[in-house]
Amino acid sequence: MNSDIRLDEMMKSIDVYGRLAFGAQCVAAMAIVAGPIILITASVWPFYNWDHEHGRAVLAMLGGWALAIAVTAAGIGLGFLAWRWNGDWIMEWYGYAIAFAIAGVANGVLAVLLMATPTPIYLAFTATVGAAFATGAAIANRLGGSRVLDRQLDERNRGQRPIARRR
Repeated sequence: MNSDIRLDEMMKSIDVYGRLAFGAQCVAAMAIVAGPIILITASVWPFYNWDHEHGRAVLAMLGGWALAIAVTAAGIGLGFLAWRWNGDWIMEWYGYAIAFAIAGVANGVLAVLLMATPTPIYLAFTATVGAAFATGAAIANRLGGSRVLDRQLDERNRGQRPIARRR
């Protein structure tokens, strides 16, 4: 009886970790998508603002490249960190597709907030990163493979599947 309670607690904690990990993976995908966009913008924008200030334009270009590399590296690092707690269902193609779709929408909203509205920069970043994380965590349990755990618990409770025993 005591081992059943511990198993149920472990299963519930896996669900929470999986939700948080998928939210973190959405934020990581947001950074991974933003990196190449920043790199392209940093490569093209200085040439439009050249105006006889070659040193400043080159400095802006190199700073943009460094920012792009740092953002992409942070996204990859967060992705690997969150990968440990992901369930198998996140590793399927639809988990990646949904994470990158959420990231694309969040990056688009971030671009609109930064360019077309008077929203402060810190608020724009906080709102979009928070929204991507919350959306990923909220829909994580709705993905197809995440219901496998519930079916296994139901089968075990009905006696159709034996409880794992220690040797």
